Amino acid sequence: MSDSGPAGNGDRRSGRGRGDEGRPAQAASSWGRPRTLNQAEPQAASYPRLSEPASRPGISVPGPDAQTTALAAAAPRRTTIHVSDVALPVSIALWAFGVSRTNATTLGPLGLPAQLPVVFYAGVALLVLSAVIELTIEQASRWRMTLHAIGLVVMLYGTAPLVYPEGRYSWLYKTIGVVQYINEHGQLNSHIDIYQNWPGFFALAAWFGKVAGVSSPLAYAKWAQLVFELAALPLLYLIYDALPLSFRQRWMALFLYSAANWIAQDYLSPQGLGTVLSLGVMAITMHWLYTGNRVQVVPGQDDGSGAENGKRRRLRAKPAPGQLASRGRRTAVLVTILLLFFVLTFTHELSPYIVAVQLGVLAAARPLRPRWLPLAMIAIAVGYLVPRFSFVSSHYGLLGSLGSFFSNVAPPSSSAGAAVTSGVPASQLLIQHCADLLSVVIWLLALVGAWRRRHSGRIVLALLVLTYSPVLVLFGQAYGNEGVLRVYLFSLPWAAALAAAAVEPGTLSRKIVPRLRAATGGLDFSWIKPAFRWLRAPVALWIVLAMFFVAFFGDDAFDTFSQTEVTATLSFLQSARPGPVYVAEDNVPAEDNAGYYLFPLINIFGARDGTPVVAEATPDIADLIAENSTTYTKGKEPAYVLIAPSMVPYNTAYAQAPPDSFKILQTSLAHSKAWKLIVNTGGTVIYELPPGAASS
Repeated sequence: MSDSGPAGNGDRRSGRGRGDEGRPAQAASSWGRPRTLNQAEPQAASYPRLSEPASRPGISVPGPDAQTTALAAAAPRRTTIHVSDVALPVSIALWAFGVSRTNATTLGPLGLPAQLPVVFYAGVALLVLSAVIELTIEQASRWRMTLHAIGLVVMLYGTAPLVYPEGRYSWLYKTIGVVQYINEHGQLNSHIDIYQNWPGFFALAAWFGKVAGVSSPLAYAKWAQLVFELAALPLLYLIYDALPLSFRQRWMALFLYSAANWIAQDYLSPQGLGTVLSLGVMAITMHWLYTGNRVQVVPGQDDGSGAENGKRRRLRAKPAPGQLASRGRRTAVLVTILLLFFVLTFTHELSPYIVAVQLGVLAAARPLRPRWLPLAMIAIAVGYLVPRFSFVSSHYGLLGSLGSFFSNVAPPSSSAGAAVTSGVPASQLLIQHCADLLSVVIWLLALVGAWRRRHSGRIVLALLVLTYSPVLVLFGQAYGNEGVLRVYLFSLPWAAALAAAAVEPGTLSRKIVPRLRAATGGLDFSWIKPAFRWLRAPVALWIVLAMFFVAFFGDDAFDTFSQTEVTATLSFLQSARPGPVYVAEDNVPAEDNAGYYLFPLINIFGARDGTPVVAEATPDIADLIAENSTTYTKGKEPAYVLIAPSMVPYNTAYAQAPPDSFKILQTSLAHSKAWKLIVNTGGTVIYELPPGAASS
C-alpha cells in the first residue's frame, strides 16, 4: 500500500486526498483532533459493488466493463519507493562513519568542526537534501518527514556525547553539585545560592537519579542536550499545527529551529527543562486559546504549499462558533496551563517572565483569550519572587540593570573586553561572529517571511509579536549579560515559523529540469525560476548549519574536559577540607559534589565574573595569593590553587592573561615554602595552603 500524504503535500487540513494509511482526508477540528470531511465522491455511484448486481433495467448481472473496473479498483496498490527511503539511511550511515573517525582528544582553536571528517558533513548535507526532496514531492509523507527531523536532531546534538567522554561546559558541573546536595541532605537550603531558591529542576534530577539507580548525574549528563532537543520536536509541531501554516512551512520551521539553536541552553540545567516547559505552555495555549486565523478547509485545494499553482488556504477573519472551547474544557485547559507555568516558575528565574510578556503582548493584540491569562502568570511569578527578593537582590543585584536597555543588550562576549591583555585570536572572533550572524540571519529571514505573508491576516501579526516581544525583558534585566541570548532563544520558535515562509521550497517537478525548446531547438530558460524556488530551501539550511557548527562546537577546545580532569577534580573536592579554591581561569569542571558551596571559586587572572586577584603574573604571585586568602579563611581554613588543562585554551581564546602566566604561576607555587602540592594528575595540578601558613 502506498504511503502518501494527503493531496497538497500531506497536510491534514487539506480538503481532499488520502492520509498515510489510505483514510479519508481530515481537517483540524476546534480542539486539534482529526475531523473527517464527509464528502460524497462523485465517482462512487458510477460503478456497482462486486457484491451487488447492476441495477440497469432488464439486466440482472453486472456488465463486463463494470466488473473490470471494480476489480481494478479493488486491486492492491503498489508500494511507492521515495528518494528519501534510500537517501536518509545513507546520510545516517555517512554521519555515523564520520563520528567513528573523529578524534576529539586534542582540539584546535576552532574546536570540533575542524576535526570532523568530510564524510560527516556529507551525511548532514545529504539529510537536508533528502528532507527537501521529500517535502516537495506530490505524495510527501508525514512519517518520513518526522524521521528526517529526528535524524537532524540526532546528528546535531548526538555527536558531542558520542565523541566526548564527559559533559560539555564548566557550568554544567555546578548544577550537578546542587543535585548532589539534595541527594545527600534530602532538602534545600535557600541561603546557599540562587539555585536552591528555584529548585524544580534539581529536585526532578535528584528523583530521577534515585529511580534510575545512578549515584551522580555525571552518568547521563552529556546526553541531556539530545534528550531536550528531541522533547522539543513534538511540542514545536503542536505549536505549528495550531497555526495556519502550510505543510512545507511547518516542517521547514522545525528544521530551522533545530539548525539555528546555537545558544546551548539545553544542557542538564534548569533552563534546559525550562525551555521544554515553556514550549509546552505555548503549545497548549496556541491549540486551545489562540483565536487568530483559523483554517476553512476548501475541497479540492491544498494547504497553501502549492502557492506556485495559485492555491491558497482561505482563512477566517474571526473564529468560527465551534472553534472556541466549551466552558468546561476551557477551564481544564486554563488550569493545566497555569499548573505548568507554576512548575516553570520555580524551575527557572527568567523563563516565566518572557513567556508572560509574549502572551501579554499577544493578548493586547487580541488573538488570545482569555486576556487575563498573562496577568495571572505575572501574579504567579511575582508571588514566587517576593519572599526571595531580598536574598536575590542582595547577592545578585536584581535591580542594578533596571531600565538599562542598551547595556542589557550586550552579549556575554562583551564582558571579556575589559580584561583582554592582548588581541583575541581571529579564530575566536570567527566563532563569536558566526553566533551573532546566525541570530541576525534568522531574525532578518523572519522579517522577509512576514513580508511575503503580509496578506495572511492576523497570523503574521501574532508571529511578529511572539518573535520580537521578548526584547521587552531587556528593559528590566541583563541576566548576567545573557539576557539577549534568552531573547533569541524564546523568539526562535516563532522566528523559525516566519523564516520558513521566506525559504519555503517550491514544488519538485520536471519543470526545473533544463530542456530544449521543442519548436526551435534552442534552450528553454523557463526552468530557472522554479529551480531557484526549490533550491532556496536546502541552500538556506546548509548556510544556517554551517554557522551553527562553528557557533555551537567552536569553543569545544575549552568547553570539553577529559575524564582524567573531571575525576581528579571531583576526588579532590570529596576528600579536601573546605576552603576557597583559586583557579587560574574560571573554566574548570569543579563544584560537582554535595559540598560545592564550601569551595568558592576565585579567579586569579580571569575577570569575566569579577576582579582578578592579580593584574599580571609575577615571580611572587604565590605569596600574593596566600596573602589574599586570609580575607576568606582568617588563617583558620586551608586555601587551594587549581590549574587544569582546560584553562589553557580558554585563556588563549579570551586572552585574559599573557601566555606565560601559567608557567610563572606554577613555578612560584613550586618554590614557595607555604604551598604544598597535593594533586598532580594528567595535567591537573592542585596546591594547598594549610591553615595559618600564610602568616608564617
